[in-house]
Amino acid sequence: MSVSTQIVPPQLSGYHHIRILGKGGFAYVFLYEQDFPRAEVAVKVLTPKVANKKLREMFLSEANLMSQLKAHPSVLTVHNASIAPDGRPYLVMEYCPSSLGAGYKEKPLSVSEVLRVGIKIGSALETAHRVGFLHRDIKPSNILLTQYGHPVLSDFGIAATAAALASEHVEGMSVPWSAPEVLRGETAGTVTSEVYSLAATLFTLLLGRSPYELPGDEKQRNKREVVRSRIVGRDRLQSLGRPDVPPQFEALLAQSMSKNPTARPQSMLEFVRGLQIVETQLGFAQTPAEIADDARIQASRTLIDSDGMADGPAQRVPLAGTHRRYRHSGNREPHESAEETGVTVIRSASGSGDNRSRRRRRRILWGSLGSVAVLAAAAVVSVLLWGGSTGIPIVSNITAEPTDDAVVFTWNDPGLGDGDRYLVSTSDGEVSTQRDTEYRAAPSTPGAPVCITVTVTREGKPGEVSSETCSSVGG
Repeated sequence: MSVSTQIVPPQLSGYHHIRILGKGGFAYVFLYEQDFPRAEVAVKVLTPKVANKKLREMFLSEANLMSQLKAHPSVLTVHNASIAPDGRPYLVMEYCPSSLGAGYKEKPLSVSEVLRVGIKIGSALETAHRVGFLHRDIKPSNILLTQYGHPVLSDFGIAATAAALASEHVEGMSVPWSAPEVLRGETAGTVTSEVYSLAATLFTLLLGRSPYELPGDEKQRNKREVVRSRIVGRDRLQSLGRPDVPPQFEALLAQSMSKNPTARPQSMLEFVRGLQIVETQLGFAQTPAEIADDARIQASRTLIDSDGMADGPAQRVPLAGTHRRYRHSGNREPHESAEETGVTVIRSASGSGDNRSRRRRRRILWGSLGSVAVLAAAAVVSVLLWGGSTGIPIVSNITAEPTDDAVVFTWNDPGLGDGDRYLVSTSDGEVSTQRDTEYRAAPSTPGAPVCITVTVTREGKPGEVSSETCSSVGG
């Protein structure tokens, strides 16, 4: 089928075609006007050339996944999904006029904007992980900007589940932002490989090019396979070279892109908390982490299981440290450069696994993502970034006084200096700074315990985290 035939927009009842917006790995995206209510929408249509059974399943999986996440403010909204009269599956989505892949090379983003994007997109990914999905193609061009400039995550077309990771599957990935273990074929994707990809994306937005892409116009030095060899090899991550990027931010990104997966933050939430701490240390207004609560996540899982999907195409993600080597079939297609436009590797793989074992592992995963992980995030990040701080006072003897609707925590001043601040972290994920020795916190759900830890920060560096103190409203 010719290219000209492929790009013919489908005739859709209630929509009028305006123009083509672009082409992804397996689909074209068109701009349509919806008749009622009148609005511009983006319509993603699977290309006939690749409309085989496997890709149709992936396309429908994208629709189902984005429908589950549609309430999240940082996930692209899908309005409808169906089959066009010519047989092509399509999605009707929110129209976003631009993406972060459009202008970072000419004008890298500010530190505050990159932190904001990282927290918002990281929150969306943490929510997807809790529901049980990996995205597996995180890169600047997959972060769109709404008409109000809000970043939203798009293109879940290759989003993975445990079943897809353990059985025959077709996957696409963008080399410059993929983790080394993924490029080596040791795993099709884990939570920590997603942490790597988001950190690499933020690094790109600050640097103006992907982390292992060298400066200059010589395309030969940045061909896909050359960049891949740098990522999987012993090449060191280049410096950002921006005086406005604080050392703690660059250190967090470098740690999150460690070639050793166990050295990275072990959850997306931990990475997000690290970004929030950097915001606080720089004096920026803190960007909230918008993550679905446990009740909504459980409801989503129950819905999946009741539809018979839990043991089929839609199972949970594996543990962050779980790696499985895949044997590749077929040859990799050459590509001119490592630029993000169209740099996609298509790979077939096979493997096997025991369903009961995977279910046990995922129960362990979801059980580990509770309040302990939230409260530990600040401590882990501070230790990894600064290796502890000597001479900074430590808060101890935190007391909790329950009231009718909240818990009031107090502690003794351990000897704050003029510029010192308390960094308070709660089990609900809130992080704030203050000089007072009192903190009031309400539970996110009735009857839930409220826990806090307190850290003293001095000149942008955190000290040792206090012991956790918990209480419930009303005693």
